[in-house]
Amino acid sequence: MNSSELEKGISRGKGLFAEIIRVSSDFLERFEELDTAAIREFGQKRQSLLETLVNFHTEFQQKLRVEEKNFPLAMTKQVEEFRIFQEVFVHIIMEKNAAIISQANRSRERLRAELAVVGRGKQALQGYNRRKSLSQNYLDKTG
Repeated sequence: MNSSELEKGISRGKGLFAEIIRVSSDFLERFEELDTAAIREFGQKRQSLLETLVNFHTEFQQKLRVEEKNFPLAMTKQVEEFRIFQEVFVHIIMEKNAAIISQANRSRERLRAELAVVGRGKQALQGYNRRKSLSQNYLDKTG
């Protein structure tokens, strides 16, 4: 692996990390207005990006294991900087994941509360209709 190939690999890796963070940030910003299909699409896109990143990382690490020992100091420094970049971006991705989970939990709790209100309203309506039908029957018997 020469310097140019290393730079291309590092650039590709940085692009993948940046894309995952961009997609996750965009999802978080629009979370409240997304429908089920958009949420599913995000999940698929994110999964695809993560698989691509894992494949890239595996291939890149295999190349580095073989050739890194013979790298000049400048290339070794590039690899170290990229490893630091990866650690920072993995941390950011984990923070985004936690924010998505938190947002989803809040949304789920809000929906549960709304569903409970609807359920109580439905029970009240059924009770009202039951009493109303009993009242009509009572009037029919006396009238």
